[in-house]
Amino acid sequence: RGPVGTSIEITIRRKGLKNAKIIKIVREIIEIKSVVAKLIEEDIGYLRLRAFNENSSNQLKKEISKLEKNKKMVGYILDVRNNPGGLLSQAIKISDFFLNDGEIVSTKGRRLRENRKFFANKGDKINGKPLIVLINNGSASASEILAGALQDQKRAILLGENTYGKGSVQSIIPLKNKGAIRLTISKYYLPSGKSISEVGVAPDIRIEESGEEFSINTSTDNQLNYAVKLLSG
Repeated sequence: RGPVGTSIEITIRRKGLKNAKIIKIVREIIEIKSVVAKLIEEDIGYLRLRAFNENSSNQLKKEISKLEKNKKMVGYILDVRNNPGGLLSQAIKISDFFLNDGEIVSTKGRRLRENRKFFANKGDKINGKPLIVLINNGSASASEILAGALQDQKRAILLGENTYGKGSVQSIIPLKNKGAIRLTISKYYLPSGKSISEVGVAPDIRIEESGEEFSINTSTDNQLNYAVKLLSG
C-alpha cells in the first residue's frame, strides 16, 4: 500500500533460481472490468456483467452507447450467469437502464427505516428493444434483483437455470474487540411481492448447461446459442 505513482520492489524466490529476483513495479489504481460486450451476428448486443461494483453501471452505459450506434440492432442479451452480486445501488441503476417506470425492488425488515422501495426513472437505454437475460445457479443477490425486476415488469425474458436465492440484506456492526458482526437486517422483495431468499428467480425458458465442454461465452455455450436463435428468429 502507498501513494499512486510511487514504486515498490518485490523480491521473488523461485524453485530453480539460485538468487532471488527483484522486480520494480509502480503503484496504480486498478479498476476491475466488470463488463464484457460484443456484437453477435452484426445485429445482437451481448453484455456480460461479472459483478456489481462501483464502476459497473458506468462501464455498462458506455458499452450500450457504442452498440446503439449500430442501426441494425434487433435485441440484446444480458448475461449475469455466475455473477455473485455486489452493490444494491448498482443493481437498481442497471435495472433502471432497461425500464421506463415501475418498481425495481423493495426491502423489508423489523425496523421501519429498513422498509424501502426503489423505482425506475424514465429512459430505456436500448429504446424498448427485445431483451433476454441469462441466469444460472451462480447468479446471486444483485443479479437476482436485476433479473427478477425485469421479469416482473415484463421487460425481459429470463433464460437458463434457477438463480441462487440470496435475498437478504446484511449490516456490519463493529465490536469493542475490533471485530464485527454481520447481521441480517432485512430481505429483498421483487415488484410482485415475492421474496428471493432461498427460492431464487425461475427462468421463463429453462435451458440447462449441456456437456462437459460447456464454457460461458464460447461456441459450447448452448444457453447463449439458444438466446441468439430466439432473437434472430
